[in-house]
Amino acid sequence: MSGINVRLVSVRRVRQCGAEGPVMITPEQVGERYLAVHHRMFRAVNDEMNGCGLSMARTKVLRRLHEQGPTRQHVLAADFGLSPHSITDLVDGLERLGLAERRPDPTDRRAKLVAITDAGEAGLDVATATRERLLKQVFGALSEADRATLLRLLDSLDEAAQGLISAPAMVPA
Repeated sequence: MSGINVRLVSVRRVRQCGAEGPVMITPEQVGERYLAVHHRMFRAVNDEMNGCGLSMARTKVLRRLHEQGPTRQHVLAADFGLSPHSITDLVDGLERLGLAERRPDPTDRRAKLVAITDAGEAGLDVATATRERLLKQVFGALSEADRATLLRLLDSLDEAAQGLISAPAMVPA
């Protein structure tokens, strides 16, 4: 993943006016640490999946095709928030590997549908098993209670992030 710079931040103990008391940890420190851990976990899972022949991005496209059937490229791009160029690159790569194919759209002869192939189904099975194994390995290090707490915290963070994304852009008057 080129272009992503992750800066590790150590959490420093900050005391107010030299008084003994609780350690103050800033939201920025927690955010930086979260991003560093997320990047490391993403990289570990993606690297292992690449070793099986599929990146996480390609696996997501195959999973979408497996679950919902043949789909037009522009729909895939919209579903994943990708540019037309990016989805074309992904589909081209899947097609080169024989994991997906472009077919004529029976409802519009000018359009093409992207469909998963039998080899794509087999590759998806391997990628899914690899991903599940790695996630069990990472999150299995936590107790069941810690996993429940982490899930609750992630839900809260997700809600806060969704609020930022869905907030209408302010246009200067």
